[in-house]
Amino acid sequence: LDLVRLDVGQIPMRNESVDCLHAGAAMHCWPDLDAAAKEIYRVLKPGGRYFATTFLSTYFSMLSSADGAAASAPSQQAFQYFSSVDSLRELLERGGFESEKIQIEILGSACVVIRAEK
Repeated sequence: LDLVRLDVGQIPMRNESVDCLHAGAAMHCWPDLDAAAKEIYRVLKPGGRYFATTFLSTYFSMLSSADGAAASAPSQQAFQYFSSVDSLRELLERGGFESEKIQIEILGSACVVIRAEK
């Protein structure tokens, strides 16, 4: 098992060379979501799997409400906001994944678990 930390928008690996990719609570920090989704799909072998966790936009508003300071909410420039499971599914489809091979589950009120297969 090799673990590699990299720029998801420019994965330094050959096409169809990776069995599995994982992004733990990271997608909302990626500057170019479409480039990342395409790169993930590109490097996965046929049957390869992508696993990820991220947050829906409601998570950030809940943080602000709990803190009582809406002014300290994370900046839209610093984070990507996913409005819905559908927006995440559409992102992965634009990257190349087939809809029927994408599973997205909401845990609690805003944490999202993504499983996709090439």
